[in-house]
Amino acid sequence: MDPRRPRRAAFLAALSLASAGTVLAAFAARALSAGAPGAERFRPLDPAAPLSFPRDHGSHDDARVEWWYVTGHLEDGSGRRLGYQLTFFRTGISDEPQGRASAWAARDLFLAHFARTDAAEGRFRYAERAHRSGVGAAWARTTHLDVGNEDWTLRDVGGAFVLFARDRVDGEEETLSLLLRPAKPPVLHGENGLSRKGPEPDAVSRYVSFTRLETTGFLTRGGEARPVRGLSWMDHEWGSGSIGRETAGWDWYSVQLDDGRDLMLYRMRGTGGETTRFASGTLVEKDGSSRGLSPADFSVEATGRWTSPRSGGVYPSRWLLRVPAAGLALEVTPLLADQELVTDRSTRVTYWEGACDVRLAEGSGARAGNAYVELTGYAGKGALGALGEGGP
Repeated sequence: MDPRRPRRAAFLAALSLASAGTVLAAFAARALSAGAPGAERFRPLDPAAPLSFPRDHGSHDDARVEWWYVTGHLEDGSGRRLGYQLTFFRTGISDEPQGRASAWAARDLFLAHFARTDAAEGRFRYAERAHRSGVGAAWARTTHLDVGNEDWTLRDVGGAFVLFARDRVDGEEETLSLLLRPAKPPVLHGENGLSRKGPEPDAVSRYVSFTRLETTGFLTRGGEARPVRGLSWMDHEWGSGSIGRETAGWDWYSVQLDDGRDLMLYRMRGTGGETTRFASGTLVEKDGSSRGLSPADFSVEATGRWTSPRSGGVYPSRWLLRVPAAGLALEVTPLLADQELVTDRSTRVTYWEGACDVRLAEGSGARAGNAYVELTGYAGKGALGALGEGGP
């Protein structure tokens, strides 16, 4: 998610076992068998292969796991703040190539999460969905960005993106309808968009982001529509689903600074909680140019903790981010302490994904921007799915 990530390797592994029923779980387990005879659909990433947009914003049928991850910060006309997350996951459960699959065959599982953080009300809500491919209610087009799970959708419309999601809150329907316009070109994280998660050859994914999407639209509750505007961030990642056998989880940060710069950082954590050498980052300048950051180029210090009353997980809850060469020392603080998702009906991963404030850590302490933070591997049995139990 990063590494979604994830923007997200815990998702990558867990997605392969998640299902709407035991039949799909069996398909997923069979698909994950290493070296399965006749495995023709899924292929290793080609480091030299060029990316071509808008096609590569669409689905990649030869990747076992893929996701599209949108987070954002919105305000209505009265200045009321809302954070949101909408994520679409696709995981392949059949190695059969496209031409051999029956229209009724389950080739993929599609899972989705929709979360909102209302800072004024002190409220965090989320919903989740799971569907199979074939004759079903979820899809991911290969020609361009067009993904959906029932009526949750994210579509490319001439270079901008239209997002729609709905949920029922306290008996009232809540919908989010947004238009996302890129203010910067897509950013490739790592060399040619290759983001490495661990030492194994397949512990790598392709990772592309729109780090600054100018956002307008409507939030509707109980039939009352409120105009909203703000900034969003979109990650797209695909690959084998491997994150390395010695990885316990990751911390991922997406920061949109008021000075026009954007920052993505992630650290992969080993089983002892240490940061592995596969930590990475990208600094995106106001003009859209970007440069990669190695582990030596930045530091992350947790300065607070929060314990979940549901899962018992103990999460870091405030951070100091430093990128000395860019003159950045930032304090990142959650809008709400509790922004934990327990996704037992979809990915079966317990994780924290939250909207945060960003302030200067030195000098005036003035507001500096907004951030989203994702934390995995801190709570929940089997949070790393198949890889947490020894791997495929």
